[in-house]
Amino acid sequence: MKTLSQSRGRVTLRAVASRARVSVVTASRALNNHPLVAAATHKRVLRASAALGYVPNLLARGLVTDRTRTVGVILLELANPFFAELVSGIQAMAAKREYLVVIGESGRSAEEERRCLAQFQQFRIGGLLITPVESRLDHLLAARGAGTPTVVMGRRWPAGDFVSADDVEGGRLAARHILTREHRRVAIVRRGDPHHRPGHDIFTGFRVVLSKAGVALRDDWDIRVADGQVTDGIRAADALLTQRQRPTAVFATSDRLAVGLVHGFHARGVRVPEDVGVVGYDNIPWGEYCRVPLTTVAVPKRGVGEVAAGLLFDRHDTDDVERPRQILLPPDLVIRASLP
Repeated sequence: MKTLSQSRGRVTLRAVASRARVSVVTASRALNNHPLVAAATHKRVLRASAALGYVPNLLARGLVTDRTRTVGVILLELANPFFAELVSGIQAMAAKREYLVVIGESGRSAEEERRCLAQFQQFRIGGLLITPVESRLDHLLAARGAGTPTVVMGRRWPAGDFVSADDVEGGRLAARHILTREHRRVAIVRRGDPHHRPGHDIFTGFRVVLSKAGVALRDDWDIRVADGQVTDGIRAADALLTQRQRPTAVFATSDRLAVGLVHGFHARGVRVPEDVGVVGYDNIPWGEYCRVPLTTVAVPKRGVGEVAAGLLFDRHDTDDVERPRQILLPPDLVIRASLP
């Protein structure tokens, strides 16, 4: 006969142990696949657990071990398709390693990022995966120092573990493609945020290749926008089209900016790629299906999520304290109609 708590679904570990005729400690070890539990005992505990519908209390376990098999993920914005693929990679790895993924959104607010991290730590998350808002990461150092393994995604973190695309090489790829198509009047549209390290790296690689080829990047063709939205790309197109001399190729440091550029050019009778070629960055899914399919630099978004999660889980499971692991994954050029 079930107790009241069992009938409400709150089956306890003690009830499982009683049904399997073992101690609570043995039942706990069996459910956690402890190697010292005999095979017959392990099977008996699993049968008892299944029969009662026992669900482990991860929070209670975290209070005992001070760490749960839960990974907290803090992203800049959930609506950005870039992060959807990244999360897909994290979830794939978490399923293999039997971790629960909990996602928070900073909304590009440093204050919200810190609040979300504090909440995760209160729930004893087993580790943190984060794309931080700013370059100052003292709160991540504090979290790691308090025993929370932490891996930064899509950014470089000199003091800790990170997994990112090689954005400097990504900028180089875009510049080389533009130059091989014999463009010499070249513009760039990028975010003006000084904390946006990927944008800085992309710009560095892009500018170096142009400079070595003897192509100067004019100040009035270096368009900096407040954000990376489609509307920012449209405004950038307006800014370029009001100039006396126009570029023949434009590199946008995100596909959303590139989509805005293409839309803005077409709205004013400027053809892409006949009048001006456009190259994007990220390779978000719908870039292939916009009015003019985007030539773009493909960032391994799912790969970043998978590698970062795998690194975090290894840190969690082994308490590995070796020096930081810092991994850069190579980008690829995807040639489509916007600059064939």
